[in-house]
Amino acid sequence: MGGVLELEKLSETEAIAEAIVPYFPDDTKKSKYLSYRVTGFTMREALKLADVSETSIRGWRRTDPEFAKIDKAGLNELKEKLGAKYLSLQFSRNFNLVLQKDFKVLVKSLNEKELSKDDFQYLLKIRQFYTPQQLAIIQQIVGEAPEATGFDFTKFILEIRREREEIIITGNNGNE
Repeated sequence: MGGVLELEKLSETEAIAEAIVPYFPDDTKKSKYLSYRVTGFTMREALKLADVSETSIRGWRRTDPEFAKIDKAGLNELKEKLGAKYLSLQFSRNFNLVLQKDFKVLVKSLNEKELSKDDFQYLLKIRQFYTPQQLAIIQQIVGEAPEATGFDFTKFILEIRREREEIIITGNNGNE
């Protein structure tokens, strides 16, 4: 079973790599070879997996400037891009699972008279994460940050706290 999971991860990583590697309509093996290289395979391994000969690679480097550029200098940039996309995908997938569990416990808390001790502790723990501030943070992470011109709840709370501190400080100075 562990082997199946590893194969699925490899396929997922390869799919992401293929999506970030430029497509070469004249020869799809170019893209396949580069996607293997981007995922960390050595040149020899990528040749074998893409079913390409070393002679073909040399020919592509000579006749296709874009392929040559990517194969020589562009692999590191594509590897960084792959890493970022893969990390983002995994984070989103795991976050989705966390939200599903949160939802199940929340629904249980509404429909059942008594929660198990574990569910009750979990419910208490997750409550701190469902605030406007947490929502703003999550929106920033996923790139959907609210516009700065709108109402900023965090800024509003900080202003109230600052004003309250000023009143307390001013009040103490007047009493002394």
